[in-house]
Amino acid sequence: MARKPLPLKMLQTLEAVVRLDGVSNAAKELGVTHGAVSRQIAALEEWLGRALFERDRGRLRPLDETREFVAIVTDSFERMDAAMGRVKTARRRLKVFAHATFAMYWLVPRLEQFYARHPDVDVHVQTRQTGEDPASSFFDVAIMRGSEQIGNWEASPILQETLTLLTTRDHAAKLAPRGVASLSGETFAVSDTRPGEIERWLEIADLPPLQKWRERRFGHFHTALMAVLNGQGVTVGPIELTGGKVAEGLLAAPFPHIVAPGPRHVAFIDPHSESYPMAKRFVLWLGEAANAAV
Repeated sequence: MARKPLPLKMLQTLEAVVRLDGVSNAAKELGVTHGAVSRQIAALEEWLGRALFERDRGRLRPLDETREFVAIVTDSFERMDAAMGRVKTARRRLKVFAHATFAMYWLVPRLEQFYARHPDVDVHVQTRQTGEDPASSFFDVAIMRGSEQIGNWEASPILQETLTLLTTRDHAAKLAPRGVASLSGETFAVSDTRPGEIERWLEIADLPPLQKWRERRFGHFHTALMAVLNGQGVTVGPIELTGGKVAEGLLAAPFPHIVAPGPRHVAFIDPHSESYPMAKRFVLWLGEAANAAV
């Protein structure tokens, strides 16, 4: 059953008249004329089908039941005001859609920097796998890799990957002094979601193609990287996304001078969305964070 709309302006006027003990005081608080207040009271009495005041030579005296009613109205207004204040100051959620590797190794470790500048925003990170259709999910910001696009959404380049050989720090220390020739007999951890990257690096390093090497295949790069961290060979990956693991001493690049160009990460936001101003702030921060990491 549909709820009948309440005459909120009339109720606000009634509450002010009773609380402030007079039409003149109510008119002053509400910023309207004496006549406007009187008309609102008359309209409310007509809406209710009964009188709310005794009229004594132009003065309005609220009936006992009117005072009881207004006490409820005042309490309701105060609770609505408090609720609106809570809604106004509540943290706003921003849903960010990003590749799992980007989210795990680059975005999440930096989120505290964003919160320090924007404490009113709660970033909800949803990871996606390569090939997953972004249209199947709702999001405010989508961080895509390579040539992926989202309709006519506003695009902002975030960072350009640089690819190099990665392995554990101890293993890198053994490989580095002997040069790329020391890779003979190595096992490459290969990710199905980043095809061609190892091949491109091998070509730049003037080494045999991938099919000449031992391989261990994984569905996603973050899984292949986990294998490398556990001593299962080497891989080729983006310096920008794995820098945290390098800084922790878990990964190292034995040949940092041999690099191959990687894909670009681009942030997409809908310029017609209600969340656009908040999403734009997030994307600007992404760019600043990426530049600071260079």
